[in-house]
Amino acid sequence: MNESATQSHLASDLERLHAGVKGKSLTIAELKQSLKSRGSAVLLILLALPFCFIAIPGLSTPFGIAISLIGVCLVMGREPWLPRFIMHRRLSTVRLAQILSSAIKVARQLEKFVRPRLAFLHAGPGMLRLIGLGIVMAGVGLMLPLPIPFSNNVPAWAVVLLAIGMMEKDGLCVLLGHLIAIFTWVFIALTSVFAVGAFQRFLDFFLTL
Repeated sequence: MNESATQSHLASDLERLHAGVKGKSLTIAELKQSLKSRGSAVLLILLALPFCFIAIPGLSTPFGIAISLIGVCLVMGREPWLPRFIMHRRLSTVRLAQILSSAIKVARQLEKFVRPRLAFLHAGPGMLRLIGLGIVMAGVGLMLPLPIPFSNNVPAWAVVLLAIGMMEKDGLCVLLGHLIAIFTWVFIALTSVFAVGAFQRFLDFFLTL
């Protein structure tokens, strides 16, 4: 397979999926089934991409749990498994179309630089389990209902990059995904400390009145 064919794989898969489910309302289970042989990487991308740019009320927690569980399965070397309450979560026609449209746009942009490279970062001993661990870290960060700006966007990008790196054999994407997954928790810790400090100063100000 030539390089251009490899680069267009994700965008082409998503476009075919979008055409196949157009006008439908699907559960996560039905969406997973419609992916067929595309694997857990595309499911991870579809679950995370909606949060790369905006916060979607009510979805970050169940989607974050689903992403974390898929990551755990990768760490354990097992087939992805999700509980019934997530698998039966229904995506409306409008929401599903938004998710797939956003995914296609991002895939078209990413395919400009995604290519097989740095194989030791995705195909070396234990690398798939390490990718799974990074996905778990980012998924847990995504599922926390934190009132912090960008607290959904940062871990979502980590998941997307790790999943694309895994699927397209791009070690650079994997490396960036790991770095962003680590930064997710640094970001959450720093913003939490800042928020607690600001609240304490606010409380001290009123107590001194």
